[in-house]
Amino acid sequence: MTFVRRLFAPCLLAVRRLRAETSIAAAVFVVVVATSSLFAAAPRAFNRTADSGLRFAVRQASPYERNVEIDQVTRIAPGPMGRPLARVAASGETYRSRFAPSVRRVIGAGREAVETVRFSVVSPPGVSGPPGTTRLLTMRFSSDAVRHLRLIEGRLPKAEAGDVQVPFRGDQRTAPLVEVALSREAARQLSVSVGERFYLAPDSQDTLVRDVPLSEHRFIAVEISGLVGPRTSGDTAWLRDSRLGRAATRDTDTQRFVYGYALFAPGAYGEVARAVEPFQLRYEWRYDVDANDFDAGDFDRFQTDVHRLDAEFGQTTYGQTLGVGVRTGLSEVLGRFERSRDAAEAVLAIAAAGLLAVALAVVGLLTALGAQRRGETVGLVRSRGGSTGQVVTVEAVQGFLVAAPAGMLGFLAALLVYGRGSALSAWLVLAIVLATALVLAVAALGPARRPPAVRVREDAVVVGRSARQAAIEALVIALALLGVYLLRRRGVANESGFDPYLAAVPVLLGLAGGILAVRLHPFAVRALTVGAARRRDLVAALGFQRAARQPGVTAGPLLVVLLSVSVAVFAAAMAATLAHAQSGAVEELSPLATGSVRGFRIAFAVAAAYAAVALVLTPVLTAAARLRDIAYLRALGLSRKQALGLTAVELGPPIGVAVVLGIVLGIALVFVTKPGLDLASLAGGGPVGVRVDPLAPILLLLGLGLVLAGALAALGVAERRTSLTRTLRMGER
Repeated sequence: MTFVRRLFAPCLLAVRRLRAETSIAAAVFVVVVATSSLFAAAPRAFNRTADSGLRFAVRQASPYERNVEIDQVTRIAPGPMGRPLARVAASGETYRSRFAPSVRRVIGAGREAVETVRFSVVSPPGVSGPPGTTRLLTMRFSSDAVRHLRLIEGRLPKAEAGDVQVPFRGDQRTAPLVEVALSREAARQLSVSVGERFYLAPDSQDTLVRDVPLSEHRFIAVEISGLVGPRTSGDTAWLRDSRLGRAATRDTDTQRFVYGYALFAPGAYGEVARAVEPFQLRYEWRYDVDANDFDAGDFDRFQTDVHRLDAEFGQTTYGQTLGVGVRTGLSEVLGRFERSRDAAEAVLAIAAAGLLAVALAVVGLLTALGAQRRGETVGLVRSRGGSTGQVVTVEAVQGFLVAAPAGMLGFLAALLVYGRGSALSAWLVLAIVLATALVLAVAALGPARRPPAVRVREDAVVVGRSARQAAIEALVIALALLGVYLLRRRGVANESGFDPYLAAVPVLLGLAGGILAVRLHPFAVRALTVGAARRRDLVAALGFQRAARQPGVTAGPLLVVLLSVSVAVFAAAMAATLAHAQSGAVEELSPLATGSVRGFRIAFAVAAAYAAVALVLTPVLTAAARLRDIAYLRALGLSRKQALGLTAVELGPPIGVAVVLGIVLGIALVFVTKPGLDLASLAGGGPVGVRVDPLAPILLLLGLGLVLAGALAALGVAERRTSLTRTLRMGER
């Protein structure tokens, strides 16, 4: 029973504290909900953009690149009566079944094509061909030709044209007649017309013809039955890709070679196969890729399966060698997408690391405020025998009780964002909840370790830093400098995505800049105090003296404001840099590239909001001591106007310094991190120069100025409502 009490005692005490400190718990709850929803929604939004980017990359690729084609050089026997191409289609389906499931999911039903060896065009006796031109023709059939072609002149070719007499000397008396159709452009290049008949002789330069003895070469008679063209403007690419469009030409000093393709009827496959004996035929099975079926979540497996496809079937060039080969440019398409995805992931990871650090810093300010109010409670617990571990455990449990439901609510809110789910969302929410509990425990560690009899005035002068604190500050600065060196040399992206340490370099630099500012700030305040002491007005001197005596104003809030402002300005500068580099070519860029700009703009708005929260918390941290001291001064004759001026003098300079240094540091971070980021992949491959939009810092200054003015006005109202009698009776705490 005693063990159970000890186990649940921290939970009971934490629940009681939550009832007594509703305002602080509510503020932490709101911050954790906002942060959790943001970081839980970010992976879903990125996955949605990655899916769009992958589909965009596939759509932008040419059909030759994105489609999958299997080539084979062999002879497949014609099918049964009425279905001469049945065995050809069955062979293609057999090859398709060997594809990995991820590849089969994105491809449609295959379409087959049959192609003969190359032939030289021979005119009948008495008919002269075009002078100085060697005409070569390949007969071809494609199963989807009817869907893409329209008849321009004549009629479509038919099967079973029969045999005709050969008008040449030799042993061959007759030759099979094959009707073909040509594109109008190819017919013009070959100097043939509808109804014209000529003869084909195997071209000895064709790879598949070389190994066949000349004694087995036979003539084939060909008749042009009609001219065809693309059915629609979109079918022009298909005509060109099927090599049935414009003929290829090659010029030498004495000859012009014209390489054309002619379409034969599907029912003539058996006749063509017999006519070209003993030569092999080239078969193609082409599978169209549907970009809408691509999913970036399965990208790694799909990329591996595509590489395995290349390795399993080998490679051929238009089926020029015996065997089976695959032709696809999907590997290059996937490689381009992977580079753009890694670049976007790396640059957005830097912004996300900065936002997470700022969010935890704001939670730290809230916990500092709570620890300040619980100072006497912690001292009472310690005086009654409570240990440091018990106090810290209670704070951690209290933080978890607040952060856990807040994180769950933020996670549920993130599910409303359209996008593919990600396990990273749950891990980020869990990390935020645990980090909140840890920050609360660390904030209570100082008061818990202080001896119970020791009381520390809130306005006590801080002479210096402990050796441990100095060592931590030196470590942060060293890590920041080392990170800058590694970032500029290696880059943020790596084989696994991005390096978390290098992604946190801007945060480390912000912390390092804040540490230096906090270290140097007392010297500046002392100089201002000396100058203000010469004035007849006591408001400036008192304000600077309080700023020098209160570490809650000069250290924590200054550091948080500086860090949040630097992250906001960095995000705004990165958005301006990428937007300028992408200008004029937005429609040609991947959604990952344009989405990165939107991501940085959102990061700017969120960091600015965190900066505003930090500004509001800054006067609240020392509100209790300030209200008491101002009440004393008002009893001595201080006017309300002078009291407001005292608060402004106390808070204005450190906050102003933090904002200005944050803006300078944010701009500098862009120049520091740019060499380590692949921004060219997000700008279409062109040069990327740093561009800073002055409007963002100006708007940030104005917005934060209004927030600070509002906070000071609210503080002035609270000071006017303070009861002098009650304050003077309180005495020293």
